[in-house]
Amino acid sequence: MPGDVVSFEDSSETSAGKSPWPGGGPAASVRRVKRPLILVVGFLLSGSALAAVVSACSSNDTASGLGADEAGTDAGTDRRSLPSEDAEAEVDARAEASVCELTRVYTVECNVGSDAGDPLTCGAAKFDAWCELNDKAINSESYRRAEAMCLLKKNCDGFDRRDCEYRSYLTAKPTNAQKQVVAAYCQTCEPGDTTGCVARKTDYDPTVGPKGTDSVFVAAWELNDTLDDQIRTKCTGAALDAGAFDGGADAAPCYKAFDKCAGDIYIGALPDCP
Repeated sequence: MPGDVVSFEDSSETSAGKSPWPGGGPAASVRRVKRPLILVVGFLLSGSALAAVVSACSSNDTASGLGADEAGTDAGTDRRSLPSEDAEAEVDARAEASVCELTRVYTVECNVGSDAGDPLTCGAAKFDAWCELNDKAINSESYRRAEAMCLLKKNCDGFDRRDCEYRSYLTAKPTNAQKQVVAAYCQTCEPGDTTGCVARKTDYDPTVGPKGTDSVFVAAWELNDTLDDQIRTKCTGAALDAGAFDGGADAAPCYKAFDKCAGDIYIGALPDCP
């Protein structure tokens, strides 16, 4: 979509014809973002859009393309415990399966009985080829680890899936590129409290739920180093629209500019159906 300005918050289409993130919930490697997210909002009104969009290789709205609040779930309820040793053991047991294999099974199982048509992005015949391209173009190792832990039938609800994914990041290790994009955002948009900003943008609070995350959180954990480097270079510092932020206490205009810029980069990296 050259020439179009796409933000995670309001994007409802991707190059594969689906909402960019799991939108609200995961949408096939394209996760739909919460529609309110700035990113996609408005994968969350709060800014989880990018997050939503980024759901790598999942499909349709089963993993509910809505943000937690959109799905009508009380995101303030701590519904799950932190990933346990049993969960890690299950990841090891599923280690031989690719993200795309796990996503295919998850998507089909979670859409049993649905009359919405083929739930797989690009259709059953082309999904595997598309998903592999998407996985390489978008996903981080932390995200792949999260999918191995969370793409289970018990997480068919979009809130449950995202909550599980985000909890997994509490024990994940960010790459240097992931750390750098967050630091650059904070230095650009919240220079008065960069340490607090980094913590707010990377820590997941289960009592608040997915709606408490935003596009910076998504970049911090779910996007690969190539995308994060592009976002850091083009969407922070002097490269960001100089008129977006006046250096005052309100970081919202700066965040909005960052979100739209990062959203364009994310959307541009999504592969078309083969």
